[in-house]
Amino acid sequence: MNAFDELKLSYSGDISNESWIRDYYSVDSSYHQIYPELVCFPKDKADVVTSLNYASKNGLSVACRGAGTSLLGQSLSNGLILDFTKYMNKILDLDIQFGTVSVQPGVVKGVLDKELKKQNKFLPPDPASSNYCTIGGMVSNNSSGPHGLGYGSVLRYLDHVDIIYPNGEEGFAENGICDSRLKKILSPLISVHDKLASFYPDVSKNSCGYRLDSIFDPEFKPQNIFAASEGTLSIFDSLRFKILDLPLFRSLFLVYFSDVLSACLYTKKILSTVPVAVELLDYSVMDSSIKLNTLNENGCLLFVEYFYQFRDKISNIHDLLKSNIYPDGTIVEHAHDIVSINNLWHSRKNALNMAIKNTLGNRKQFTIIEDTAVSIEHLHEYVIYLLSLYNKYDLQYVIYGHIGNGNLHTRPILDNHNNSDDQLHSKQARILENITYKIFKKIFEYRGTITAEHGDGISRTPFIKNVYNNFVYSYFSYLKKSFDPLNLLNPGKKIP
Repeated sequence: MNAFDELKLSYSGDISNESWIRDYYSVDSSYHQIYPELVCFPKDKADVVTSLNYASKNGLSVACRGAGTSLLGQSLSNGLILDFTKYMNKILDLDIQFGTVSVQPGVVKGVLDKELKKQNKFLPPDPASSNYCTIGGMVSNNSSGPHGLGYGSVLRYLDHVDIIYPNGEEGFAENGICDSRLKKILSPLISVHDKLASFYPDVSKNSCGYRLDSIFDPEFKPQNIFAASEGTLSIFDSLRFKILDLPLFRSLFLVYFSDVLSACLYTKKILSTVPVAVELLDYSVMDSSIKLNTLNENGCLLFVEYFYQFRDKISNIHDLLKSNIYPDGTIVEHAHDIVSINNLWHSRKNALNMAIKNTLGNRKQFTIIEDTAVSIEHLHEYVIYLLSLYNKYDLQYVIYGHIGNGNLHTRPILDNHNNSDDQLHSKQARILENITYKIFKKIFEYRGTITAEHGDGISRTPFIKNVYNNFVYSYFSYLKKSFDPLNLLNPGKKIP
C-alpha cells in the first residue's frame, strides 16, 4: 500500500488526486496557475492534523482554500490544498447575550449574514465577494469592504481563534490569553512593539505583511496576529467574532462628479459628515442600471452611506452632504429604504465583474497595483500621479473602490498579444514593470500600503520589505520561522 492509499484510509473527509480536480484547484481568481499534488476536504480537526503529518513526511507544502476568490494566488500550492467549504462550514454558536458568533473557517459570509440578520445582528466587514467568500479567507486577508470606513476590517471583530500549528499541535488565542507556545513566540515583541508600530503605514486599512502592530493595541490581543497571515502561520479550526446590532435607519446618496480628481478633492469634506461608506465608481465599471444621463465618460459616482438611530436625521444629513459637495458635486439619487439601498449597492459590488468585462481579446488587466492605499491627505496628489502614468503610457484603465479610506482598486489594461503569461520581455511587460515600480515608490513616499485588504499573495510578497524596513521585516521572518520552521504552510506568501 502506498502513502496515498494509507492517507485515504485514515481520512474521514475526502481526498483526490484526479487530474480534473487538480486542474480546478490549480487556479483561483488570480492570473497564476499552480497544480497541486493532492486536494483534501477535511471533515474535522483530526483530518487537518493527518493532512499536515502527511505533507511533512512527504515534503509537500499545504495551502488552505475557501472560495478561491483571492486575487493574488494566496490559495495555490504545488503540494496539498485543504478545501474547508465542503465539510468544515458550520456555524457553531450564536450567543446573542454576549454578542458573539463562532464558526468554522469554511462558512460562507453570505450564509452567515442571513443567519445573523434573523437576530437583527451583523458582522460588519462586507467584501464584494460576500455571497461566496469564506470567513477563513476573510480573516486570512484581513478583509473589510465598502463599510470598512465606518466599521474597520475583520481584525477589529476577531475575538477568539482555535488553531492547528504546522506540526499538528493545537493552540488558541483570545483577548489577554493564548496557548503557551504562542505566548512564547509573541513575548519578544513586547519590548519593541511601539518601535515596530511606528514603522507601519499611515493608513486606515492595511493587510501588508504581518499585523504585529495590532497585538498590543492597547491590551494584549494575540488573536490579531492571524488576521492577514494568509495561512502561513497556522490553520484555523474555529473562529469567534464580535457582532453588532443592525442599524435602525440608513441613507445612501449617489453623488456625481465630472471626474475622479474632483471626487478626490471633495472626499475629505464628505468625511467630515461622518458617513460609514464612501465608495468611488468610475464610469468604466458602472453597469447599465446605474449609468445616468448626467454622466459623461470621464464622470464618476460616489456612494455615500450613513447609519443612524433616529429617522429625523435623514433630512439633516441630506442638507449637510449637499453643502459639503457644493459646487462641483451633485446628489443624483438617494435611497432610504433597504430594498432601494441594496439595489444601488448591487451596482457597486458588481464593479469587479464590470471591470473584467471591459477586458476584450488580448487585452488584460493586471492586478499587482490594484489594492494600494494612502492617507486622505495624500489622496488627490496620488491620483494625479497615477493618472499621469496611465496617460504617459497611453493606457486604458479601470478605477473604483474605497475612496473614503484612500484605498483605490485600479488596474491598467495592457495588450498581451503574442505574449504568454510568463514572458517578461515584451514592451507591454516592461510598461507594467515600470508602472509598478513607480506607483509603489510613490506609495512608499506617502507611507501608504501596497495591500489594503486583498492580501499579498504571490504577486506582492516580493515588495513587502520595501513597505517597511529591515527592522520590521526581521520580525516578520522571525514570526514565520517560529510558527513554521519547516516552511510547510503556504510558502512563498508573506516571506519569499
